Amino acid sequence: MLTDDQLVSLEEAWTPARAAGVIGTASIEMLVEHTVWFARAVCSSFSTEFDEFDGRIVDVGTGAGLPGVILAALLPHAELRLVDASERRLDHARRAVRALGVAGRVEVVHGRGDELARDVAWRGAHDVAVARLLADPAETVEQLVPLVRAGGAVVVATAEAATPRWDALPVAELPTSAVTWSQSPDARFASLRILASTPSAFPRRERKRRQAPLF
Repeated sequence: MLTDDQLVSLEEAWTPARAAGVIGTASIEMLVEHTVWFARAVCSSFSTEFDEFDGRIVDVGTGAGLPGVILAALLPHAELRLVDASERRLDHARRAVRALGVAGRVEVVHGRGDELARDVAWRGAHDVAVARLLADPAETVEQLVPLVRAGGAVVVATAEAATPRWDALPVAELPTSAVTWSQSPDARFASLRILASTPSAFPRRERKRRQAPLF
């Protein structure tokens, strides 16, 4: 968990984000607790503990830095890339990174997950991809899976109503396992393993993804 000083620093850093409506009204303590469950799901995928996990995580659609900034504090040996298409929101993420003193392990990147997944420096370059409130299940999977190496994992916070969609995995087009579930008091987390390298055709262009979702 975060120290009292870190909680205060994060609250101050995210005050502009609250004013802008970027992170909602949940308390810092609630956001940390939510991310603890994220971290548990990540570590469970590799049968490791918080202080032992040393992989690279990419957080797509991070906004003001959720869950990525708090994950960096909870997983002290992890490296993180925080990605969002909004430079304005990433300014809030940068403040939070500085507030928690994790800048040495966190890269904040302006971009889109589906575009970065076609870059050789990003494709298959991560142990885990995470997302919170990114998109519907099919869109989320097609953006995240190509960013993860074979043997890695995807962990997504999702609404209970989306459970049947997630349970439609795996699909023939992508090399994923079926979804396994973990539950916090206020959220569900879908986890899936990446079984092989993602075919080069994925992710497809946005228009194609919308016209023909994979599941």
